[in-house]
Amino acid sequence: MSPSAKKVIFAQASILKRAAAFAIDLLVVNMAVLFPFDSVLEKAIPNYSLSETFDFLRSNAGNASITTIIIFASLITILYFVLFEKKLRQTPGKMVFKLYVEGQGKDLKYWQLFVRSMFLIPLFPFALLWIIDPIVMLFTKENQRLSEILSRTKVVEKYEV
Repeated sequence: MSPSAKKVIFAQASILKRAAAFAIDLLVVNMAVLFPFDSVLEKAIPNYSLSETFDFLRSNAGNASITTIIIFASLITILYFVLFEKKLRQTPGKMVFKLYVEGQGKDLKYWQLFVRSMFLIPLFPFALLWIIDPIVMLFTKENQRLSEILSRTKVVEKYEV
């Protein structure tokens, strides 16, 4: 091996880097996917504080236009994660931190990537994963979320030594 050749290893990804990568991805989704619909969303959902918005959405849960917007936004967000992770094993946020999605087999399957992203569906029982996933992540050896355990995937970090 030449002195300039580097060895690449993949190891458990840190929770902090994973959280930062997810925040970047949410920013990208918000700007690239949801921003074009801002005018529609402003008309459908008043500009309240977070708790007031939650109360508004809860009290208008049967409103077809709001439900349609929420479902559409969820599907687009899930597609963002599934397609990037299928094609590149990374999302833009993961790219910043050299994080990759790994499965048990050679190729990641669409079902695995969908199961990984189920927490993005803002409906019961999937919304419970907003609480359960981070808790499970703190107590697993490889920092896996429950949805990653179910999908047989994990996030790893690339190191060049």
